Amino acid sequence: MGKELTLSKQNGDIQELEKIFEGDLDVLLFYLSWLKNGLNATKAYKELHPHVTNGSAEVLGSRVLGKVRKEQVALAYGLDVQKYFEQLRDGLGATKWNDFTGEREADHKTRRSYHEVLGRLLSLEEDQRGGNVNVGIIVNTDQKKYGF
Repeated sequence: MGKELTLSKQNGDIQELEKIFEGDLDVLLFYLSWLKNGLNATKAYKELHPHVTNGSAEVLGSRVLGKVRKEQVALAYGLDVQKYFEQLRDGLGATKWNDFTGEREADHKTRRSYHEVLGRLLSLEEDQRGGNVNVGIIVNTDQKKYGF
């Protein structure tokens, strides 16, 4: 995937785009209009369907954009795996100014979130964002201890 998509008949990109969009010409044309209109789904939909109201174009444009594969949307924003890992590396080295000393120091609060992501990627940490609280285990095993 990591290629930038442009329309150039000599490179056969039109056929490649048709494959990527699985022959869905409506979504393909919307995607191209979306790129042309500065990644604005409302303007893209309105360009293809000029008689639609702005409100409808906003909703319908978002729906069509939802049909575009996430990889293609990420490429349009210039995001790829390399960018992800560059950002991850930078986040792991985040620093901030110390108001008292006036020097740079490690920003552990920022680094922690990037550290958790890296830990999950490397299977060293579990996702801590889940809302599961194991109250039942404590209640069942420690009923006498807590006087239940």
